[in-house]
Amino acid sequence: MTDSITALYTKWKGNSPLSVDLLPQSGSERRYFRLHDEEGSFIGTYGANIKENETFIYFSRHFKDKNLSVPQILAVSDDNICYIQEDFEDTSLLNRLEAEGFTNNIYLLFKKSLEAIALLQVKGDAGLDYNKCVTNKEFGKQAIMADLLYYKYYFLDALRKPYDKQSLIDDFEALSNYLTHTEYKYFMFRDFQSRNIMITEDGEVHFIDYQGGMKGAPQYDVASMLWQARANLPEEWKNNLLEDYINSFESIIGQPVDRTIFRSQYNGYVLIRLLQVLGAYGFRGLFERKAQFLTSIPLALKT
Repeated sequence: MTDSITALYTKWKGNSPLSVDLLPQSGSERRYFRLHDEEGSFIGTYGANIKENETFIYFSRHFKDKNLSVPQILAVSDDNICYIQEDFEDTSLLNRLEAEGFTNNIYLLFKKSLEAIALLQVKGDAGLDYNKCVTNKEFGKQAIMADLLYYKYYFLDALRKPYDKQSLIDDFEALSNYLTHTEYKYFMFRDFQSRNIMITEDGEVHFIDYQGGMKGAPQYDVASMLWQARANLPEEWKNNLLEDYINSFESIIGQPVDRTIFRSQYNGYVLIRLLQVLGAYGFRGLFERKAQFLTSIPLALKT
């Protein structure tokens, strides 16, 4: 992997990097490298899932053309297994939150991130070819049910506790039917959380890991961010930041929204997101035995 990343860099720059550092692996199977030269640093990615790579590269170029908060793609290998992108350094919004706590400065960074995601959702949707999505093109009933069943199979069933399976499926059907008919559908980041928001030294916010995106309700991304178990935001913050987001969203689309309906659907997406996250923690933790996901399960249950 290191040789492949180094070869791509060399082809792009015309000379070898000064150093190549393998970065710690997170939840995905992709491996990341930081390449250094006299001008600074860049991020190299090695991913065996070519479709996923192609989607990320396409989304990034589309969003960058619209001056949205994403990295610039600088070089791509002929086989699409490796690519090099702009480096936003190591500090995520979650890192800042854990270091500083619930300060006014951190609140403003969350608010700025929500303003930026509203722009990405609406402006990024325009002209986007959703046929490039990794899986579903839209977060409709099928995708909603898939998230809910992810929770059932990888978390609930894994615990081997008794429950009424038919009643659960009936509730899943009712919830997915309700949320399929949302008024607004734009680009949905899908995994919008403070870990995927990078904060550079100039205080600007930048997004990574949006290759799972598709067309869907904007409330889903807001729910993902505000109800992230690890962030554990105070209730007052969640309420105020939701209002901040709606204000930004209204300004961008140029019309008022029915806030009662918007909040009701938002609450439904909060529930779906929390269940989906438990499914993901169950898969990564209970099945793959990854420690960071096992330790996150109690936080997610409390949330």
